[in-house]
Amino acid sequence: MAQKQRIRPSQGRAVQMRRDLLDSTLHLLSVSGAESLTTTAIVERAHVSSGTFYRYFNDKAEILGVLRDEAVEAITSDLMAGVVRAIDLGPDEAVREVVLTLVDAFERHRAVILAMVNAMPAGSNANVLPEIEARLFQLAAVLPRRHRPELTAAQLDAVVFMTMGVLVSTCLRIALQRPPDTSRDDLVDLAVAMIAAGLQAA
Repeated sequence: MAQKQRIRPSQGRAVQMRRDLLDSTLHLLSVSGAESLTTTAIVERAHVSSGTFYRYFNDKAEILGVLRDEAVEAITSDLMAGVVRAIDLGPDEAVREVVLTLVDAFERHRAVILAMVNAMPAGSNANVLPEIEARLFQLAAVLPRRHRPELTAAQLDAVVFMTMGVLVSTCLRIALQRPPDTSRDDLVDLAVAMIAAGLQAA
């Protein structure tokens, strides 16, 4: 039977304690990765007792779930802002703006995303951010619609379906799996060329 999620506190001190536990978990993920994360390590980092931890979270999975939700919300907000900035740009510049926005956002939330990847049975081949991809479909459809007004609704759907899925996957690879001797700028240029070509293919 699934455990009931703890009620989110509303009083200032309790809110701060919950935030301290989340920040301690995020720090540990950034330093050691999800494989080494334990509730003991979290409470030691936060300088609290195990009882305090369990007052706010049922277990490690729940605190990771909260961090995941926060990351998705922040990335979605960044994506919305990036698409707004891209609206009045030319096709290639618009794609570059969205690519850079996503890569930057994924890099900022790298530790949490890697923890999500590690928790998925298919590892890095799984779609760990379906909410981001779904939101991207809604937002970024504006760009091909603006630059390819001759497309039918069915053609537009096909272009968005293919290019936006590739966009999320490509930006994740640049942010999380970039080889150390490979230029980030070169990979961004390549991603922009690929996505822009896809938008023009139909």
